[in-house]
Amino acid sequence: MGQTRIVGSLAVLVVILSVVTGGPALAQGVSAADCLISVPVHLSPAVSMAPTSGTETSGGETGSIACTGTFDGQRVTGSGTFGYEGSFTGITCLFDSAPLSGRYSFTVPTDAGSLHFTGTITDARIAIIDRFELSQSGAHLTGTAAVVPMNGTCLITPTTDILITIVGSFRPAPAGTPAVTNPTVTGPSAAVPTQVLGPTMHRQPSLPVTGPTNLGFVGVLAMLCYLLAGIAFSSSRKHRRRALHGPDQRVRS
Repeated sequence: MGQTRIVGSLAVLVVILSVVTGGPALAQGVSAADCLISVPVHLSPAVSMAPTSGTETSGGETGSIACTGTFDGQRVTGSGTFGYEGSFTGITCLFDSAPLSGRYSFTVPTDAGSLHFTGTITDARIAIIDRFELSQSGAHLTGTAAVVPMNGTCLITPTTDILITIVGSFRPAPAGTPAVTNPTVTGPSAAVPTQVLGPTMHRQPSLPVTGPTNLGFVGVLAMLCYLLAGIAFSSSRKHRRRALHGPDQRVRS
């Protein structure tokens, strides 16, 4: 129930973010889209309060990406698929000692057919609030995310599966930004299922993580933190009440 409320809140924030930033510019040939990305990720080994290093993967494009705007000047016409794999170093439930390093891919339907993109991803996380940087050929996304354990609590029992939900905007990459190694923009064949990357993973240079400069974005981030804190506080009160009073007992006549 808590996970559903978090994802639903983030979906609302996509609309708010689009209004606050004035919506994406639809220049011809340019990628400019406001997106909601939701992807389940498997961690190996499990993550707990003790620093852990390992790998993480969505197992293909098992996640979803919903955008309004354009990619390469083509208008997005529906939801697409998203996948990710990478490595993490010295992370715990509360923080990362180093940014994660990985690659992502996604496929979106447009008015010119399906387009497929790949790029590099890194982040900066505190507890369940994360900030992601996605970089691909000609475009860059900065997004705020919620990272929610899907099994275990992480704080008490280790977790191996998480749900990452990102709200962010793809914009044209600033002039002088180094090109992503071997980016692809293709129309995938219907006969070949879309796969994420290859069998190997290499650590990519960490992308710069900078603070937001738009006051509207700061407001959206504050609203997200308020919603997540409210959900956590409500759940904590319920558990504490049950611990103090025990299960309800009905008096028989």
